[in-house]
Amino acid sequence: MIRRIVNIWHPAIYQGTNRMRAHFEGWYFKLVDRQGKNIYAVIPGVSFDKQGDAHCFIQLLNGKDASSKYFRYDISSFRYSDKTFQLWVGQSYFSSDKVEINISDAETSISGTLTFDGIIPWPSTACSPGAMGWYAFMPFMECYHAVVSFNHDIKGGLKIDGCYIDFNGGLGYIEKDWGRSFPYYYVWSQSNHFGQPGTSIMVSIANIPWLGGAFDGFMVGFLCGEHLYRFTTYNGASIDELKVDTQSLTAGFTSRGYYLQVEAHKSSATDLAAPNEGAMEGRIAESMTSEIHVKLCRLERGHERLIFEGSGRNAGLEITGEIARFKQVTRSRQCDA
Repeated sequence: MIRRIVNIWHPAIYQGTNRMRAHFEGWYFKLVDRQGKNIYAVIPGVSFDKQGDAHCFIQLLNGKDASSKYFRYDISSFRYSDKTFQLWVGQSYFSSDKVEINISDAETSISGTLTFDGIIPWPSTACSPGAMGWYAFMPFMECYHAVVSFNHDIKGGLKIDGCYIDFNGGLGYIEKDWGRSFPYYYVWSQSNHFGQPGTSIMVSIANIPWLGGAFDGFMVGFLCGEHLYRFTTYNGASIDELKVDTQSLTAGFTSRGYYLQVEAHKSSATDLAAPNEGAMEGRIAESMTSEIHVKLCRLERGHERLIFEGSGRNAGLEITGEIARFKQVTRSRQCDA
């Protein structure tokens, strides 16, 4: 019990135990080479259904050809540290600064080591443990989210089906989800491939079950230079614009004197296994080659001053579930140059 309480402030660490029911955890490692020719995501995780039947897994996404593969392992193949973010699935190892992959079956073989430099997590404070803010203290949430690293450099390479992919000089991103199920409907997007180095964004807008009802909540982190601009339900931000359809997202957020507008458009997507009451039996479609346009303004005495404008390539984008239930908001702002 004490470990589980302490881990609230360390969301990257495994939050469960070896005996769970209706519980999942998954860590998302995005890998893009220097030229942007190879875009992959590797997702290790665990799944416990409502009866307690369990397994661990590694999902591999190839963003360029929009394909994916699910490698399933006996739960005994899952090991973890209860003090730091380190975990093993089969013969593969994952942490915030290193990945060693060793996967082989009748159709696919993947091996190699990648190291990560310059990890930039969502900050954690006493009253706001990471991206979830004070919601992290609520034990009944359906799904929790963490940004382990907005942006970092990659060294090393992977050999996939006999072809060596050099990731030296590439960029990475790491996040995590855990709980019972993914939201009933949600939008998620991420990119750290902007023209201005060190720029990264993560956007999540989702239906959140709450005390017998539900509401549409959001968390947005925009890293620009050395500053993280946060637009979240729990810090009093508002949605001033929201238009969602199956192929695109337009949203505007206001918080503490800043306005952030994002526009994302979906490209080719691949199906992924997703949790439903802990069991990996749901399906979502994710694009890894989308584009997201970002505009950040400072609100000053009745007008908006443009601080940043640019487009992020190699963007992840998921638009999932009954998105027609989102309340569309039509107000928008125009920023001055």
